[in-house]
Amino acid sequence: MFGVPLEVLALLPLSLAAGVDLYLTLLFIGAAPTTGLWASPLPGALGDLDSPEVLIMVGTFYILEFAAERFPPAALAWNAFHAIIRPVSGALLALLLLDGQPLPLLIGGSLLGGALASLAHGFRAGGEVVRWLGNVRTPSVLLVSLAEDVLVVGMVALTLDAPAWAFFVALLAIVAVGRTAPSFVRAFGFAIRLAIGRVFQTLRQRKWPGPDELPEWVRASLEDDDVFAPGGALRGSPAGAYRLQGAPHFSTGWIVVRGGTPVFVFRRKGGAALIDLGALAATGIREGDFFRRVDLLGPTAGTCVFFGLNGPSAESLKAEFLFA
Repeated sequence: MFGVPLEVLALLPLSLAAGVDLYLTLLFIGAAPTTGLWASPLPGALGDLDSPEVLIMVGTFYILEFAAERFPPAALAWNAFHAIIRPVSGALLALLLLDGQPLPLLIGGSLLGGALASLAHGFRAGGEVVRWLGNVRTPSVLLVSLAEDVLVVGMVALTLDAPAWAFFVALLAIVAVGRTAPSFVRAFGFAIRLAIGRVFQTLRQRKWPGPDELPEWVRASLEDDDVFAPGGALRGSPAGAYRLQGAPHFSTGWIVVRGGTPVFVFRRKGGAALIDLGALAATGIREGDFFRRVDLLGPTAGTCVFFGLNGPSAESLKAEFLFA
C-alpha cells in the first residue's frame, strides 16, 4: 500500500494486540506456522517464535495471567508489573517484525511498538480498575477476558492475512477509544498509587492533610474561590472521581474542605477546575482492599469518589459529606 512495507503496516495492530494480551499474541504468532493456514513465511523474523521452548513459556504465562485476573488485587499487582514488561516486549516484538529493515526504521519502529503496547496495556488495565472501583458486576470478568482474547486472536490473524486491513482496523479502534482512553489510563495509575499507599501505610492516625501539604496548583486554584470563606481549617486529600458530572469519566485530583461542603479539584486543559460536591448527597461508604469509596447520589448513576486507606478515616468522611 503506497509503497509501505507490509511489516510496517503490521506494526500498529501487532503492538496493540501485544498490549492487550502479550502472551496470547506471542503464542498465536508462534503457533501459526504449524496450523497450515499461512503458507507464506511470517513477516520479518516472527517465525523465530515457533520454538517449542518459547511456546511453552508464553503459554505458561498466559495461564498465569488468566488466573491472576480473576481477583482484583492479584490483577492489579500483575498489571503493575507488566507496565514495565509490556513496553519492553512491544519493542522487542517490533524488532522481530522489522528485521532486515533500515536501521532508522528499526529504531523508530521499536520505540513506537513499545509506546503503543504500553498505551494499550494502560487502557486495558485501567478498564479493569474502573470496573473494580466502580463495583461493576456485569458483564463478568471471565466474559470480558474471553472477549479480549477473541479480539486479540482476530487482530493477529487479520494482520497475518491482510496487514493493510489490520492497520486500518487498528487505526479505527484507536479513534473509537480515544475519548475514554485517558480516563482508563488515569484510573490504572490511581489504583497503583492506592496499592502503594496501602503497602506503606503507617500506624499514625489517619487524617486530612493540612494546607501546607496541599500541592501548589491546588492552593492556587482555590485562591479566587469561595472555598476560602471563613469557618474551619483548610484541608484536603488526594482522591479519584468516577462519573462525576463536569469531570472526565475517571479523574484524579484532591477533595478539599474548609468548614463547608467538599469540592473536587482536578487538572484539565487550560488549568484546574473545581466541582462543588455539596449538591450530591452521600449514600454510603465502602472500604475495599486498597481504597475507601464514598457513593454519591447524583444525576449520573454510579457516581463516587475514592480515597486511599492511608487517607481520611471513614468517621471523618461521614462528618464532611452530607448523607441522604
